[in-house]
Amino acid sequence: MPLFSHDEMKRRIENAKRIMAQRGIDAIVINSVHNTLYYSGFWMVPWGRYQGVVIPKEGEPALIAPRIEFDRPHRMSVFEDVRIYWDSESSVDGVVRIIGDVLADRGIHHGVIGFEETFASYEFYSRLQVGLPKFNFAPMAHDLMVAQKIKSEEELNVMRQGGQICDIGANACVDAIREGITEVELQRMMIQAMESEICRRFPDEECDGTFAWFQSGPVNTAGAHALNTTRKLQRGDVLSLNCFPIIVGYYHLLERTLVLGPMSDDVRKYFEIEVEVHHSGISALKPGIRLGDIDEEYINPIYRKHGLLENRTFGTGHSFGIMHYWYGRDEIGEIRPYNDTILEPGMVMSIEPMIAIDGGGGFKHADMFIVKEDGVEQLTNFDNGVIVID
Repeated sequence: MPLFSHDEMKRRIENAKRIMAQRGIDAIVINSVHNTLYYSGFWMVPWGRYQGVVIPKEGEPALIAPRIEFDRPHRMSVFEDVRIYWDSESSVDGVVRIIGDVLADRGIHHGVIGFEETFASYEFYSRLQVGLPKFNFAPMAHDLMVAQKIKSEEELNVMRQGGQICDIGANACVDAIREGITEVELQRMMIQAMESEICRRFPDEECDGTFAWFQSGPVNTAGAHALNTTRKLQRGDVLSLNCFPIIVGYYHLLERTLVLGPMSDDVRKYFEIEVEVHHSGISALKPGIRLGDIDEEYINPIYRKHGLLENRTFGTGHSFGIMHYWYGRDEIGEIRPYNDTILEPGMVMSIEPMIAIDGGGGFKHADMFIVKEDGVEQLTNFDNGVIVID
């Protein structure tokens, strides 16, 4: 049984076609991994090859994929029209040739083609221009981001389960924390717990992409995205637990600072400040707020009061959907000062401000929320206070 219903997939295509009508676009060429998955149900690791979707103004879309994927494109795609290119020609030539074939088959011989300029390589765009000389090209990445920022109820139901699986991974990790265990060992336990639960809940889907990070000590925890090492945990360590279950491309997160007790007074001071900031950020998630205003109204005043504003390391949070560390992050969903996006019900957001203290480590909690008319629905429900492991 597919993860999403026929009606849900149809809704996505209809949204894209409404944008095309408004913009005077004759067809959209989807060239990103995440939007190929979003619109067709098929995704692949590129490995130097292209995939994509052609959505015409009228008629049915088509999926394009390489032969190496064998039956996956036909098996996973919701489209009847699935076209395959072989390694006998370069990947970009194969994709561009088939795009032209699909357009011709739909009676589209000239006009305006929308493409995802944010995710298109120079090579791909150049070959499109050469291969489709009778067409003009229009950027579409921003329009497609806007069309996807409000999640459907089916998407929200998947993401609710993702939040629960985050909690399962975090609990498996905390149960195993002890002096002498390594970061890598704890990372593996989180991944195993989360992937086992994903396979149990979604037995008909591919299970891949879930990842986790665990850092320990004043140096390793100072970087939010530091990878795992063989460092052994010691008493008094600041710890950083990070769970990222991926469900058919949909990304989820739960991140926690912990302390393997005893906890020093200095560590407690910074930890309590970070918890205060985290909860203040959560209170900001209300419909109508400009994402760019959250820092100055809810986050920075607390850091400034404690002289820690310069210890911030990155943005306060971001939106969610089909995403990984190598695809799909939406610029319009970033909680950063420049962003004019207005928060709306149905958006899924994180709150995850962080500070790093020289010689003390990094402090950050991160949770996911569905924005509602009257507040938020918290998707990750692991303890987000000051956490000490005895």
